Parts: sequence; C-alpha cells; structure tokens
Amino acid sequence: MEDHVQYSLDLYKHLGRRSVLPLVSPPISTTRQAAATSDLPDLHNVQGDVVYLFPKKAENFVFFRINDAISFRTALQSFNPTTAEDVKDHLTLIAIAKANAPDAGSVQIVDLAQYQIAFSRTGMYFLGVNEDTGDVRFDKHCMSDDKEFLDDQRDWDPIFVKPNPDPVNGSVRDDTGALHGVITVAGSSAEICTKASNDVIDLFGSSITVAGGKPVEGRGRPDSYSGHEHFGFQDGISQPCLRGLIVPRPGQIQVDPGVIIMGYPGDPVRDDSTIKVKRPAWTKDGTIMVFRKLEQSVIAFEKYVRDNGRRWPEFIPGGDKSFKLTKQEGEDLFAARLIGRWKSGAPLASYPFRDNKDAAKNPELNNNFDYVVRDNPNISQYEPSDYYCPFTAHTRKTAPRNLCPYIDAKFLESGSIVRAGLPYGDEVTDQERSDVASGSPELPRGLLFNCYMSSLDSGFVRQSVGYADNDYWPMTSLVPQKKGQDPILGSPPAYTLARLEVASPSVKAGNRVEIQLIGEDGAQFEVSGFAKAVPKFAVPPPGEPNPFFVTSRGGEYFFVPSVSTLKSWASATTTPSKL
Repeated sequence: MEDHVQYSLDLYKHLGRRSVLPLVSPPISTTRQAAATSDLPDLHNVQGDVVYLFPKKAENFVFFRINDAISFRTALQSFNPTTAEDVKDHLTLIAIAKANAPDAGSVQIVDLAQYQIAFSRTGMYFLGVNEDTGDVRFDKHCMSDDKEFLDDQRDWDPIFVKPNPDPVNGSVRDDTGALHGVITVAGSSAEICTKASNDVIDLFGSSITVAGGKPVEGRGRPDSYSGHEHFGFQDGISQPCLRGLIVPRPGQIQVDPGVIIMGYPGDPVRDDSTIKVKRPAWTKDGTIMVFRKLEQSVIAFEKYVRDNGRRWPEFIPGGDKSFKLTKQEGEDLFAARLIGRWKSGAPLASYPFRDNKDAAKNPELNNNFDYVVRDNPNISQYEPSDYYCPFTAHTRKTAPRNLCPYIDAKFLESGSIVRAGLPYGDEVTDQERSDVASGSPELPRGLLFNCYMSSLDSGFVRQSVGYADNDYWPMTSLVPQKKGQDPILGSPPAYTLARLEVASPSVKAGNRVEIQLIGEDGAQFEVSGFAKAVPKFAVPPPGEPNPFFVTSRGGEYFFVPSVSTLKSWASATTTPSKL
C-alpha cells in the first residue's frame, strides 16, 4: 500500500491542495483487477462525480421530466456518462499539464466536458423500475415531503415544489409536479459547460422537458476567490478518504467505500445482518445524490461579522488579552469561529488566534488536526473541549471528530458524505452594497450543493437533522448539554424573547424549573429546564442571537445508477408504472 500512496503522490503532486487524489496502482496492476478480487468498487462502472469529483470551473444541473419513456430510453442508449475511471484519467492529464508548464500562469488548460445522470424515485417508477433500492427514505419520500422535517422554513424555487407533499407516508408515487431526474454537466470553462449542456438537451430532445426551461448554473468564483464560496471561505478541503481508492492525507477521515457507494463494506444495508431484504443487484456501484440550492445573504453576513468582530476580547480563546488583534483580525477570528476554519481553509483548532495561509495550502497540514487541548493543564485531554474551537462551529457540527468516549469513531465515519457543487449568482458589487444599505434586498447568490452517500438517513439526514439542527450536538457529556445549532446551516424556529416577572420560590442555579403557561386560546403549555444565573446588566455574548444567513431554496433526492444499470434501463422494454 505504501508504494501505491507514494506513486500517487508523485503522479499528482502538481494538483496542489486538492483533497481528493486517486490512489493509483503502479503500472503492473490495474484498478479493475483490484475490484475483481477485493471489496473495491469498479471505477469503470461508477459514474464520475461520486468518487473523485469532477474537476471543473462550471457546472450545470439539467433537471427534467420524462415525456415519453420509450424515446427517452432510446436517447439514453447514446448517452455516454463520465466514469470514475475517466475522472482519474482527467486528473492525470491536468497534473501532466501543470508539470510541463514553466510557471503557474502558463498552464495549458485541459478542455473537459463531463456528464452524469441520476433519477428521482418517481422518475424510476416512470421508467418501470419498481423494485426498491433498499434505502427506506428514498423509496418513499421526495425532499418536498421532508421540507418541514429538514426545517426548511422559506419558499422554495418552483421547480422543486410538489403541490401535494405527504410528510407521513411520502409521495414518490404521486407524479404531479415531480422531477424525474437530473443530468449533471461539468466543464473546464463556462463556454464548454454551456455547449455540453445544450448538446445533452438536444440528445434527449422531446423525450424530456427541462424543468424551469433551462439548466441551473453554477460557476467558480473569479481570480483570487477561486475555490471559495460566497462568504469567502475556501471550500472542499475536508472530504472523506475512501479506503483503497483515495490517497489518505494526514488527519483526513477515512471511510469504507460502502459509506458512499452501494454494495460494499460500509453500506449499512449490506452490513446489517438484521435487514432481511437486501438491495437488488442493480444498485451495486450506485449511490444516492442529494441536491440543495442554498441561498446566502452575503452582505448581511459581512455586517454581522463586522458588528461582532470588535468584541474579540470576549471570545478569544482563554480570554488571553496578551494577543492584540486589529479590527480586521478580530472580524476574521469571529468568522473563523462560526465556520471552524479561517477563510484560507486553515483549521481553527490548529491556529486558534491568527490565520495561517501556508498551512491552508498544505494538504499535509490542512486536515491534520483534532480538538484535543494539549497545552493547558486545566483541560483534560480525554474529554471533548471547545477551548479553541466552539462546539457549534459549522465544520465541527457537520464533520465531527474525536468525540470519544461518548461517540464511537466508526459511527462518525458512517455519517460521512462526499460534497460537491459550485457557487451560483453574481459577485457582490459596491453598487449592490449601497442599494442594500438603502433598503433594497440582496441579489440571489449562494451554493449549488450536492453530495453523495449510500444511505440518506446515515449521511445527509444525519448531518442535517441529527447534527446541524440539533441543539445538543455534538455529544460531549453523559448529561445532555445545549450548545446551539450550526450557525451556518441551522434553522431554529423564529426567536421570540418573552420576559415574565412573577413571584417565585427560592431558586438556585442548577435547580430544575417547570413553568405552566396558558395561551390566548386557553391552551396550556409547559416549559421545563434548569435555572441559570444571569449577572445584572449582562449583555448577550458576541453573536447572540444568531440570525442565520443561509436559506434553502429547495432540492431533491436522486439515485445515481451504475453505468451497467444505465445500459440495462436503456435497453429495457418495460412500460411506465402507474403512479
């Protein structure tokens, strides 16, 4: 294995900070041979974005409904999806181009157009694919059914809205307003991506209707912001390392391939001996894709950071006033404590006071951290601590690590997802800032988020509901401790402060308190909790209350079939199911 790692590092050394590098065997062996004799997916059979992520500057999502199953299958026979093996080859070409360039400014761009297709459960029924995938949520629920469950409290874009969602039983058999699938098109430039999208739409022709009349477009940010999302943070640094497929970097969370790809060790349906009905054979080398359009209120976020950053003496780790921060450094630290990383991508746990841009660029350092406090004798190394990084920091909520002895590392591994996607919307301009200051709304921009996993409930749902929206996560004690929701992805109910002044018996800090209230309509309510002493004239800590700056505008669950399954569906003669 060590010779494979070194061979891969040497081959891809010019790909810089990329967190996902293929683990390549020396020329004497092949991945296909390895897949035939071990528990590794066949990279020639897995569609391309899932394992190694499409290298891209632009990405379009062509959401569609199928008009005619027969003509759609005919077109599908001519559809040529990019495989994971293809992506590995593409990365090799890019690495060679960079190695041969005299300097970074003269690298020959490798022109790439890459394709992937996925289907909703309703779309699979439309094609006559009636057998369950083995994912209980996917086989019953569209994302519209889970809108309230996911705490999406705002209006969705029309293309994602189903008029008759069923939160209890699911509505995948109700075709009204449903998406049937999505074709992902990734390009090395916006021009290539646009042409490739038009080509694939022409290929399927009248057999489909493109939802919304056009693709949903994602574009990498320009120049010095390349690789950063709209809040300004380097994105995509922390990705799970699929054992046997990806080069493990120091500190990178390693997972069994089945956590992401169905049919292999780590797939919860495959591994659970109590599940009597296993996945059908055609799901092997497939995965679940979740798409979510996340709108970001960038100008409001920046103001929030400015307003609170100046209070850095109140939140600097340990209250260490010997560190003197400038106004900008205070703002950067406050923002880093919301995310868990600095804007450069450097981990806050390793650099708790100031950014380290060199470490951020170094893949040997930018994931090589944990949250153990080793330099303070008053803090146990054997208990989780928020001394340097808040428990609520976005990366700590959604990609937790070292929560022993309360949470097993294998459980944390099983909740991993592969994250992809690109920003959407225009850059913020000075004119827009001026307009917003005068009362105008911000222009729409954000992240076209998509991710992959073998189980919805183990992956996306656990990270969204069990982690990000859970006030008591991460678990750091045998006694539940409220920490708050993820400051980026959290979505708590509307915050309303009600103050009641009533005569009460003697109460001490830590006492359990129960209060009974009567609403306007006579309904009775009970509030219970533990008393907490509040100093006189105390002001809320920096950042409280957190207004939240990310709004979901909808999305959907999809199944990404293997290449062999796609060929089987394309040649099938079954008729559409009655939904």
